[in-house]
Amino acid sequence: MASEINLIKRQTHRIVLSSAIEIGRRLTEIKEQVKYGEWGRWLKEEVSYSQDTAEKMMRLYQEYGVKQLSIFTDGEPDQEIPELSFSQAYILLGVPEEERAAFITDTDVARTSTRELQKAIDDWNQARRKKEQAEQEKAVLQQALEEEKEKSARLAQANAVLDKNAQELFTAKSRLERKAENLQNEVTSIKKTTAYKSLNSLRKNLSSASTKVRANNIAFLYGELDRVIKELWFQLDKIKQSDPDTFVAYKDKVYEFLIQRARDEIWAKDIPEL
Repeated sequence: MASEINLIKRQTHRIVLSSAIEIGRRLTEIKEQVKYGEWGRWLKEEVSYSQDTAEKMMRLYQEYGVKQLSIFTDGEPDQEIPELSFSQAYILLGVPEEERAAFITDTDVARTSTRELQKAIDDWNQARRKKEQAEQEKAVLQQALEEEKEKSARLAQANAVLDKNAQELFTAKSRLERKAENLQNEVTSIKKTTAYKSLNSLRKNLSSASTKVRANNIAFLYGELDRVIKELWFQLDKIKQSDPDTFVAYKDKVYEFLIQRARDEIWAKDIPEL
């Protein structure tokens, strides 16, 4: 007797669910034909459905319509969709389609109450979210690890280049030090030679001779300057009586010229201000 009752229950569930799916299919077709804004009124007047109820059946059709056999066909339901009640089928929509069949098998949905099924789905979704979060954190950590590896590789490469450059600089420094030491030894050797001593003596003699030449030039120029000034005064004295104005004009110019030259920057350090 119990087996007969359970059979009737399964058949009833199948009929109700299949009917809901078929109604959802037809509602989906009709909704596309009803004018915008008239859907709620049409449901209420024509089939006495609320929009919530209609949306549930339409969604059941969208999710199960292909796999769940219609009430108007013969045979058994798809193996992935057992004998479900309307409520069970709708609650199962909380599980992604690609994982729904596995969830149904693992949970034994046919023998689970609606409340237990809802809790199982809530627990499953929570576990799935935790798993996804853990996978995301793992991916972030893995990415960070890869970046650290790349960073370490770049640092190791940079250190290798620096070590190579340091070695090259050390080698170049050693060569320069040896070259400088050799040059210093050569200079020391040259200074000890007779030719260097003769050259140094000649340099001193040339310096002394150059000084004497400059002194002679200064003496000559001083003599010329004295002669020119005396000649200038002589000529001025000759026109003093015949052309007093010209005498005074040129006399003043000569005095100004001499005073200005005496105050020149080249002379100012050695000659007191007049």
